[in-house]
Amino acid sequence: MSNLFSSSAVFACLLFLVACSNPETESNKVNNIEDHIVGLASPIRLLPDSTQVVLLDYFPNTSLIESVVWDNQPQAIYPDCGCVYLHGNGNAPLGMLEVVFDGSKHDIPVFASEKETIELSVTVKGLAKNVAIAGNINGWNPSATPLSQQADGSWSTSLVLNPGTYQYQVVEDGVWMLDPNNPEKMSNGQGGFNSVFVVGNPNAIKPRLNTSLSKSGVNFEITPSGSIFVWHEDQFIGSTEAGKISLDLPLIKAEGRTWIRAWGFDAAGLSNDVLIPLQDGKAVTDANQLTRQDQETMIMYFLMVDRFKNGNPNNDFPVDDPAILPVANNYGGDFTGIIEKIEDGYFNSLGMNTIWISPITQNPEGAWGLWDKGVTSKFSGYHGYWPISSTKIDYRFGDETSFSKLLDEAHNDDMNVLVDYVANHVHEEHPVYQLHPDWATSLYLPDGTMNTEKWDEHRLTTWFDTFLPTLDFSKPEVIDAMTDSALYWFTTYPIDGFRHDATKHIPEAFWRTLTQKMKDRVVRPGNRTIFQIGETYGNPELISSYVSSGQLDAQFDFNLYDAAVDAFAKEETDFQNLVRVLNESLQYYGSHHKMGMITGNQDRTRFISYADGSVDFGEDSKLAGWTREINNQGADGYEKLQLLNAFIMATPGIPCIYYGDEIGMPGANDPDNRRMMWFEDWNEQQQATFNSLSTLAHLRSSRMSMLYGNTEVLDSSQEVLILKRSYLGEFTIIVLCKDPKGCKVELSGAENMQLLAASGTEGDLTNELRFSGRGYIFLGQGPK
Repeated sequence: MSNLFSSSAVFACLLFLVACSNPETESNKVNNIEDHIVGLASPIRLLPDSTQVVLLDYFPNTSLIESVVWDNQPQAIYPDCGCVYLHGNGNAPLGMLEVVFDGSKHDIPVFASEKETIELSVTVKGLAKNVAIAGNINGWNPSATPLSQQADGSWSTSLVLNPGTYQYQVVEDGVWMLDPNNPEKMSNGQGGFNSVFVVGNPNAIKPRLNTSLSKSGVNFEITPSGSIFVWHEDQFIGSTEAGKISLDLPLIKAEGRTWIRAWGFDAAGLSNDVLIPLQDGKAVTDANQLTRQDQETMIMYFLMVDRFKNGNPNNDFPVDDPAILPVANNYGGDFTGIIEKIEDGYFNSLGMNTIWISPITQNPEGAWGLWDKGVTSKFSGYHGYWPISSTKIDYRFGDETSFSKLLDEAHNDDMNVLVDYVANHVHEEHPVYQLHPDWATSLYLPDGTMNTEKWDEHRLTTWFDTFLPTLDFSKPEVIDAMTDSALYWFTTYPIDGFRHDATKHIPEAFWRTLTQKMKDRVVRPGNRTIFQIGETYGNPELISSYVSSGQLDAQFDFNLYDAAVDAFAKEETDFQNLVRVLNESLQYYGSHHKMGMITGNQDRTRFISYADGSVDFGEDSKLAGWTREINNQGADGYEKLQLLNAFIMATPGIPCIYYGDEIGMPGANDPDNRRMMWFEDWNEQQQATFNSLSTLAHLRSSRMSMLYGNTEVLDSSQEVLILKRSYLGEFTIIVLCKDPKGCKVELSGAENMQLLAASGTEGDLTNELRFSGRGYIFLGQGPK
């Protein structure tokens, strides 16, 4: 690695040389080198042996790339894929890929691999024909990890994995069981257990990179002492091995919003990352300087159009078919209803600055699908996930005029609007399937069985239902046509982004093509900020594989949500696993990721109905919603929901409130979790839950430490979880207590002294905010 320096003075000199080598253009020298990368370049995570880097993920084309250097070695560009291959693991935990594109040098961070190879061996009883394992290593798909029988009769396989804790089960001739040779197990959150093995030391203490303001810029310090590397935008500007470094910000003469990024490392590995927004070359210390285009500030509200508010009864067209029970039919919600709630300030009052709306393309008019498990009903396409057009608006929601008005009203209120987009499949009535049936994957597998709902075994070809053909994206013509259809929404309307349905069921080639087209045709020419977030159920390795400069900005962190449900809804669960999954998310997605942090969604039983015991974790929650009435039971569920809301507001990522969760709407699984929203006659607990969430959301929006701060777990026990977020001298401490009787909290040394200083009264922490009966937030001093 070049440019290693041992003192902040040398670092400042380097930055001075970058910014001031030509006095005649000093006013914007740093920004004068054009950054051709949209956004900040996503770091490259190396594999243990060879890593393919797709250069089109970062640059508009490869013909203007003049050189690529890594570890001081020139790299060959392979024109067939527009990529380079990095062999080995680098010389340090952190390096960079130096790319000269059209005369401008770009420095992309490169992380060394931490993966280890382990041997997993299983001994089974009897004469098994096939043995496999299924777990969070492979999306619980046993066909992905078959074991080989050895001479001694055991079955084994080699696995290459990151340090961490892995749950699994042994699958012997189709029968799932705990590993009979492994006594270690943990709860699966649904009343059962999984076997567990640990790779490396997931609890190893990694170095921590902290920041503070100086008179002229920013101080960086890594503990224990190690190396620090700093970037401005996508240009490396300096480093040190001395453990401390100072950045003289006045030397950065850049206009508008730019970013400082930094990482550190020592022998234990890579530190947390630091992300500091700059405005005109100065560090942003007041959240009022941020805008809705600063994506880390988004707080999202997810609503199903048909179930939110009926503003125009003239477009109510429920399907007239007795095969559909009322709960599975259209309710009449529409764009006009959403507009009315924007205009009356509902979203602003709640503290939301982004609205994600369910799919709005035309869906079929008839009765489709079948639920036949104790109750029999078909469904209408009220939810929007069965498109018969990829560009036409469903007339039951409104038209082009009302949708444009919705966007205008939201933008006038300084809110983003994301549209849910379905690319994986179409309804059989869709012209794409009618005209090109060969554009769909086969409904049948080679063995003659039906390829439906095989989410992991055949995730790129499986159909969601027999009337929903999955598109075959192995065909370039399908990718081209469907990415153009998606692009239509951005070239026709000023929407701010997509939520992408069924992301993992679509190959990466589609996402790369769509994102490249979006950059070339919308983002660069229109100077627009576009956000894309995907939906993938799976392990962090799979989820993160779709998040990069060339694909999506983020996905939803369902693993962290599952751990949070287990921790906050169940009295007997401590916070140990939640903290483990939180740290795992920060490791895979980064300390300042934009992953969606949900309170729930349209495919999950409402959190509050689990938390108050209305729905049991061990029962069929979908059947429960069809066969009995689910209502709230007492105050306990509301308080647990308030703690969950506080957790997602306190952690990195983008909080996402599922409509109705702001008042504790009950519900089992689909369609019971999709009731019509109501805005009047709330009881005292519902109003208190709304008020608590509003307080938390507005606080998050106003605190730089809650938006861009480092994240630390100060304490976790059976009853208490204490989190700290800190940014340039400002800090926020969040105390979450599961015990309804209250919790005794003792903060160690530095945090306690900071709180005392902030409150101004020894022993009396007056600078606190109580957001529920069980939760407190302490507000530390801001930057001086």
